[in-house]
Amino acid sequence: MNRNILRIGFIGPGSIGSLFGGCLASVHTDVNPLEIVFFCRRGHAKVINKYGIKIFNDKGNLTLTNIKAFENAEDFTKGLVNDKIYKLDYLFLTTKTYDSERAMIQYEQLINSSNWLIILQNGLGNEELVKKYCDKKKIIRIITSHGAILKDNGCVYHTGPGFTKMGFVYLKPQKQNHRLYESGYVKLNELKNHLDAGGLETEIVDDIIKHTWEKAFVNIGINALGALTRLNNGKLLENEKLKQLMSIAVKEALYIAKLKGIDLSDVDYVRLMYSVAEKTYDNKNSMLQDILKGKLTEIDFLNGRIVSLAKEVGIKVPINEMLTDLIKGLEESFR
Repeated sequence: MNRNILRIGFIGPGSIGSLFGGCLASVHTDVNPLEIVFFCRRGHAKVINKYGIKIFNDKGNLTLTNIKAFENAEDFTKGLVNDKIYKLDYLFLTTKTYDSERAMIQYEQLINSSNWLIILQNGLGNEELVKKYCDKKKIIRIITSHGAILKDNGCVYHTGPGFTKMGFVYLKPQKQNHRLYESGYVKLNELKNHLDAGGLETEIVDDIIKHTWEKAFVNIGINALGALTRLNNGKLLENEKLKQLMSIAVKEALYIAKLKGIDLSDVDYVRLMYSVAEKTYDNKNSMLQDILKGKLTEIDFLNGRIVSLAKEVGIKVPINEMLTDLIKGLEESFR
């Protein structure tokens, strides 16, 4: 097998995972040709293997037929008779956050044999769970504000452009691992170049946890209230009482972040959250999409995460606690 092939896998690709995988599959290079593998639901896998994946945006649509899809790791490894030491260069974890632990256990062997594990999920604290199951030095985190909806198996709608940022979670340029960091940074930059080429312009940042919190402030202000009211992002701003609740939720989260020693920028995060809601006026946020489908949400890793961190330091965050309880009540109604 050609040693120059760059192998990239996606565990649990939904809307964002399928968008990123599809964009990478669109990159054509003779130097390091890409091999993209999805580990996904049966219906999604069947359509992708038969027809390819379609990415729709305001400019039209693109069909990509060079992605191999499998229901699980066992089906994948059955075909590796002549390549028993097969390794993925980059393996993306793109499940819903509440499925992370199950996925880490299910794909443990594949994760351990892969060179780098990339967390591409919403929420706070994901990396703390993931590091229990793999070498923490190979964990990369990506955050993005690109909008995507998986309307049907094999059909991804890119609903809005946004930023993408990535960086090492635990690997730092310290004296004792300077060489490891330098070689790792080369691979990080290689992934960035391929994401850029696929139309997902990406920025490498030194402190990805800081940027993860900054994105979470936006989600904490918008997602739960959008899911509870069924209102699109922009519509939330037209109700002054809802707007005030959004503000308080972010301020509570900001206070907890400061207590936890997160090195934040000198930014008005409430105003930032309002501006994102305005720019994505017609968007149904991901939590609202989950509620409309009668599915579990990622509340425990957003507002719920603020509640659990607040309890650790003996602080009350009543608005985030109320929003978490209400969303959990909605989830209970689906069972």
